[in-house]
Amino acid sequence: MKKLLVIAATLAASSAFAGVKLEVRSDYVNTPDYDNAAGQTTGGTSMFAPSVARLYLNGNVGDAVVESAWNLRSFTPEFATSPYTGTSDLSKTMTVDKFVDHLWAGKAMGQWMFKAGKLEANTGGFEYQKSLHGDTYLVSMANRGVGGSFLATGAGVDPVFAQTGALVANPENSSGISAAYSLTENHKFEAQITNQVNSGSWTDYDALNGTANVRASDRGHTYGLNYLGSFMEKMLILNVNYTAGTADVAPLGGAMTGQELTWLAASLRVNPMTDLTIDLEYFDNKNKQTGGAVDELKTTSTIVEARYNINGWVPVLKYEMSENKSDDADDQFKRTAFAAGVEFVPKADEAFRYHVAYTSIKDKDFGNAALKDMTKDMIVVGFKYTGDMAK
Repeated sequence: MKKLLVIAATLAASSAFAGVKLEVRSDYVNTPDYDNAAGQTTGGTSMFAPSVARLYLNGNVGDAVVESAWNLRSFTPEFATSPYTGTSDLSKTMTVDKFVDHLWAGKAMGQWMFKAGKLEANTGGFEYQKSLHGDTYLVSMANRGVGGSFLATGAGVDPVFAQTGALVANPENSSGISAAYSLTENHKFEAQITNQVNSGSWTDYDALNGTANVRASDRGHTYGLNYLGSFMEKMLILNVNYTAGTADVAPLGGAMTGQELTWLAASLRVNPMTDLTIDLEYFDNKNKQTGGAVDELKTTSTIVEARYNINGWVPVLKYEMSENKSDDADDQFKRTAFAAGVEFVPKADEAFRYHVAYTSIKDKDFGNAALKDMTKDMIVVGFKYTGDMAK
């Protein structure tokens, strides 16, 4: 880890990387006690957490464009990525893959741009970018947002939800290649080919059923096509993505189970006036399986988020409706959630922003009749800093 930080510092000092930006968001997060789906009281938490800590290094090497981002803090992957998605468990564990958020080299040829390396995923719409940069206080289930924790235990009981989240989540950044074509200044198409979502192999063990699953290593790829366009002098911005891929799994000693994944995202940003922004987004994620007990898993999310800048004060409102569907009723539930917050930017030309927000997440209508509706609330108070370190 120390060697990686030294490399990043060396690159930052290089004249080739003239753009050096530090992005940090730090929060105090309070989660009161709540009853989980089993009707048991889950203890509240009170914690300080850096939900975003990232160094960006951008520049040119010859005719090539090089862009990179390096995560300076990692969170426990099993429990999502940051407090405002609902997690309360932090970890100091850092891997090379998590340290490198993205790192690619690009070459422009007329209206084309070709990239290779670890790419930013085009899935997830505007919301994914907001969550990546710490600019939202509620993340939809499709983009790996979480609610309350629940794990059924006991002989013969299925582990319903270790952390109630998406059955099929939008993929994260991954290594691959892309080709983008700018039809006009306001209309752009980009195709990506990346590694499958469970790239690499590992073994997980199901203690309840006494079985182990070996996940296959790189049997296929993920293919995506994205369109980004603006209309009416950028009063309307449309971001549409369709991605498909594989995530094959091989049970220990058994035949390969094929998983055909598709992700559909449709996002519309409306700017009716200079200081008002409204985002409407819909995500439809599916996993069709062959050779397994469950034929299809599905996660859908619909969100609306509004921001209005009033002389440096920015009220933020967001609402979510999500649902998990499956052939197995135990996997199913619905989610409704909202966040209300306010941001304050003392000076437009300075790098600090302060914020306070209240979030409420309700998981309900579980397919397992033994489970009850549960509501988890959070209060977030913090700040965000974004600064150019090259100046």
